[in-house]
Amino acid sequence: MKKLFLVILLVVMASALAMATPSAPTPGNATSTGSPGGVIPTWDVLGAHNNYGRGCAGCHAPHDGQAGSGGNAKGGGTVDLWSGTNALFAQDMGPLLAGNVLDFSDIGSSSTKYPSGSNGKYTVTFPSTQNPATWTAQQLADVRGIVMCLACHDGVVAQGAMMQNVAYEQQIGALPSSYGSNNIPTLLGRAGAAAGFSYNNSHPVGDNATMSAVLGTSYYNTAQGLTYTVSTANSITAIAGAGQYNTFLGVYGYPALAGVVHGTNTSFQPVNASGAPYIVCTTCHNQHVMNVYAATTQSPVAGAASGTWATYFFINGPYNINNTTAIFTAKTAQSTTQFCRQCHFGESNEANGATGNITTSF
Repeated sequence: MKKLFLVILLVVMASALAMATPSAPTPGNATSTGSPGGVIPTWDVLGAHNNYGRGCAGCHAPHDGQAGSGGNAKGGGTVDLWSGTNALFAQDMGPLLAGNVLDFSDIGSSSTKYPSGSNGKYTVTFPSTQNPATWTAQQLADVRGIVMCLACHDGVVAQGAMMQNVAYEQQIGALPSSYGSNNIPTLLGRAGAAAGFSYNNSHPVGDNATMSAVLGTSYYNTAQGLTYTVSTANSITAIAGAGQYNTFLGVYGYPALAGVVHGTNTSFQPVNASGAPYIVCTTCHNQHVMNVYAATTQSPVAGAASGTWATYFFINGPYNINNTTAIFTAKTAQSTTQFCRQCHFGESNEANGATGNITTSF
């Protein structure tokens, strides 16, 4: 009896020790909590935007703008005259805020000089003045949603001092082997065509990249799609899915579209002068959280108003590149595919006849 008790005691002690000893986390992976969709980050959620140890102050200097962050334009060029006055942003936006026009993908039917020439389809014109007091509401949205990102990620006229032009997840070994060994660039304009610096291979953003253009007449403000309510002040007051899109909300959601800007109740999507919601960088990316998406009442995931899901590349929604289960599993779709279908809804399962029977593998 004593021997049996001793064996049981040793088993219990071994089990307790195993549970008390944390396993080494795999960089970039989220650890399941055991609840549907629940993940625990195994590395700091700010990720690459910890700026090699400088942390938040690498982008937002609490005092004195660029001087407070030690930053300056490459080669002593244009310095943002109003540095730090907008969102305490301390990177140099001066080179971009000179009326620059960037021409994003994709090729227009009237283009004769692609890839080096402007096709005019998805061009973005930045303010020609650095003074925020002179900007329109749309220009302010473009600065906060595009220019601030490109102050580091441009690589043409505004080269970020801390950028190595290699995706952070790739540097720390967090990507699956299927991504290959070539570097994933992070300086967008420098990753352009051989004919010169180009944004022609980058996703459209700006006032021409509207939700009405991507959803089309079948799914923009229709009984089967996504309906926007825009106020007379050209801001979004409500977004709602109906019909087929509402079914999609039950299996994935619309986190990139229904979420709010950090610290506000304003939608990620700004509205152009014609009253149409459009895409900016921060529609698809949350610059403050790199590897986890947290659902909210306003932006539920697959009907859940709380919980956390794995994501990568600062993607603003569940986007788990390490989950390949759905490839070989019937009646499921990968979160990486579902994320894109928020806008490209015509390619969704629901738009092609699914009635909610195809769920999302997160």
